[in-house]
Amino acid sequence: MSELVVLNLGQGDFNQGFPSVTARLGQPGNLGMQMSGSLPPAPEIPQLYTNWRLLYQLLYRQNKRSPIEVAPSGITNISDGAFGEITQRLETSINGWLAAAGFQGIESQLRTQLSPSQQIQIIVESDNDQVWRLPWHLWNLAKQDFPYAEVCLSSSNYPAPIRQRFKPAGAAVKLLVILGDSRGLNLKKDWRLLRQLPGVDAKLLVEPEREELNDQLWQAGWDIVVFAGHSVSDENAQNGRIFINQNTQHNSLTIYELQEALSRAIERGLQLVIFNSCDGLGLVRDLAAARIPLPPTIAMREPVVDAVAQAFLQYFLREFAWGEPFHLAVRQARQRLKGLEDRFPGASWLPVICQHPAVIPLTLPELRGSGQLPSQVSGAAITPRFRFIRLTLNRLIKFSPILVFGCISSYVLAGDWIATSLDQLGVEKHQNGQLWQAQIYYRTATWFNPSYANPHYNLAYLCDKDLNDVNCAFQGYQQAALRGLPEGYAQVARLQIIDDNHREALSAIHQCLQLTDYDAVKAACFKNLGWILLKEENLIAAEKNLRQAIELEVDSPHSHCLLAQVLDAKGREQAALTAWKNTLKYSQHRVPEQHDCISWANQRVETGGN
Repeated sequence: MSELVVLNLGQGDFNQGFPSVTARLGQPGNLGMQMSGSLPPAPEIPQLYTNWRLLYQLLYRQNKRSPIEVAPSGITNISDGAFGEITQRLETSINGWLAAAGFQGIESQLRTQLSPSQQIQIIVESDNDQVWRLPWHLWNLAKQDFPYAEVCLSSSNYPAPIRQRFKPAGAAVKLLVILGDSRGLNLKKDWRLLRQLPGVDAKLLVEPEREELNDQLWQAGWDIVVFAGHSVSDENAQNGRIFINQNTQHNSLTIYELQEALSRAIERGLQLVIFNSCDGLGLVRDLAAARIPLPPTIAMREPVVDAVAQAFLQYFLREFAWGEPFHLAVRQARQRLKGLEDRFPGASWLPVICQHPAVIPLTLPELRGSGQLPSQVSGAAITPRFRFIRLTLNRLIKFSPILVFGCISSYVLAGDWIATSLDQLGVEKHQNGQLWQAQIYYRTATWFNPSYANPHYNLAYLCDKDLNDVNCAFQGYQQAALRGLPEGYAQVARLQIIDDNHREALSAIHQCLQLTDYDAVKAACFKNLGWILLKEENLIAAEKNLRQAIELEVDSPHSHCLLAQVLDAKGREQAALTAWKNTLKYSQHRVPEQHDCISWANQRVETGGN
């Protein structure tokens, strides 16, 4: 279970300081250690954040990256450099403030009592609007020194939490997706990402009327509610409003107008709320002010560009679906947004967690029903291996204690050997065309050794090449990559390119090239990079990377096919013809990307390159 730090700033503000700061340390329901301290006045911090916010909005408006509307100001031009400077000044000021003598007793105790290897939830309790706006993730303790920590926000006044409801093992996660006013947005991708979550029963509401939305929230059993669309908060992060449709008269709602329906949804088991929309802190503040027992909630602190909102949702859902704790899934997704900041400065500052301090956020597997709630589990977390042993024990105990002992001993002591043998049997069945049997062997191998990458990759390859199951293929390749198989990153990049997710593909290519020492895998990564560059019409860089791929693996037909397209686009017809001939020379008819390549190559060779 994660360690919990509840940091209550007490009464005060940035002009007068916070004279009565307390920190409690322990676990939810058992915060046994308390420390006290103070924080000095720091009026420059809210002003720096106001300046940062203004520049953030102006930068997006100037570059036409977002339909954000901002109030008129005297500033008409801004550079990325100026924005970077104010960003650094704010981070320096925040850490200088938290290094004050009155607060050092608290921070020293936290560093002494906590370990960098622990999962840590830090919840900042305050009713001060400026405290809520502060980018607490910049605190060096959480940002640098404790890599598994994430800072959340909470009001200092909250009702008792709703007791988490027991769900039977294997129950589907009930997900309500609300796609509101979509003017200027592409919300279909949000829905596509959400409905692909494993074990999820998703319902979609597209630009609903108020009555329809209210009725759905009153229905029993929603585990997760996601809103995507336009929303807005006022200057003090209060009075949030969501725009649910394009009706000119009844197109928006406040939290107060949904208070009864949301309270009912929480009473009936709502565990997670995601406002994947602009400027959502006001929505969360309204939930707290309405005395609604807030479940873990994700919001965006400022207006957010469509591409950033979708990238965050994709990153978060991928980690959350793999069983990562909620806070770590948000932290990792937020950190990955750094990769977008060349185009969207400030993107990694936007996601914020808000939650009730006494609530234990569940993982997605726990939402599907794990047999018991986290609060009922003592000691170390239950691992997949332990769950398998427990299930085996329950099923076999009635037959023979000796049989039970033998099965468990085989699993624990010989799991690695069994997994390797099952994977090899799967390969044999796969080669013989016995696809169903091959799937069984691959999947069973992953049970016996969850950290073994090969069966994940082999299952993904089967789904990819023989079953045309893209979701199965993507998940398998990703699991193999996470278990140390760089080939998995190469294949993940390929599937992302097919789906036109170039940013995610570039991230996978980077991981692949960092991890692999094998020429064939490097060749696949350089080929994928050349493919992206071709799609983006960067022909010089595309040719360079494709030739590097061919140098490493000369018989890659797809590399030759892509190079031929680059050379054709550059008007080098004879060189392109040679590449088309090599495409046919090395062609593999069962590789999906080769189907079009073979057809194009035949046409170009028959016409002599013209």
